[in-house]
Amino acid sequence: MLRVEKASVAYGHVMALKEVSLSVNDREIVTLIGANGAGKTTLLNAITGVVPLKAGGIWLDECRLSGLSSHKTVILGLGYVPEGRQIFGAMSVKDNLTLGSYSQRGRNLLSALGYVGWFMRHPSIQSNLEMVFKLFPVLRERLKQQAGSLSGGEQQMLAIGRALMSSPKILLLDEPSLGLAPNLVKEILKLLLRLRDEGLTILLVEQDATAALKVADRGYVMERGRITIEGTARELLGDDRVRQAYLGKAVA
Repeated sequence: MLRVEKASVAYGHVMALKEVSLSVNDREIVTLIGANGAGKTTLLNAITGVVPLKAGGIWLDECRLSGLSSHKTVILGLGYVPEGRQIFGAMSVKDNLTLGSYSQRGRNLLSALGYVGWFMRHPSIQSNLEMVFKLFPVLRERLKQQAGSLSGGEQQMLAIGRALMSSPKILLLDEPSLGLAPNLVKEILKLLLRLRDEGLTILLVEQDATAALKVADRGYVMERGRITIEGTARELLGDDRVRQAYLGKAVA
């Protein structure tokens, strides 16, 4: 579904990504792990059109994303949960969720122009709200509450719910466990398995490498802007280099 080929990104004279290639198949959870500053967030920003590529290409299905603006990548089926949640704290929970569905207008327009086959069928805004409430019942209870007054875990639920309101083909998450208690982290990761089982494709950047690999189908390790190791989640969990660097386990 998602294909990145030899993608390079530069900030001035500094190369943040160096010919990165990866793929995410339909209905698969793929995780990207690595130290802070390795380039993981830059890669997500490149995929979603936040930063331009210096070289290489990115495709969603057969549609080239490279060079498109962020709002157009959402219309094409990317859902993004950024690091730090970035909800609109002064707005209500309902308004945050409603804003997440705004791009459906763009999808409808493109469908009317003859691109129906490129897009998934998506339910009405109300149906999407009900789906989010089913996943996160507490958001229904907080619907009129200011988003900034929610707990950290509730804000993360809202950030994920907002992304799901656009009926994405693939969900990108950047450090969803950041600042959350361990029991909440388990709930968030369990939710990703549920979403995968219900047909969603997921690319996950996660600081807790062990937890991420336990829910992922495959994974990539990024170091200094490059992909250095890749394999199934089981292979990475058993790789001595990964265990030493990211899993906090000494090699026997």
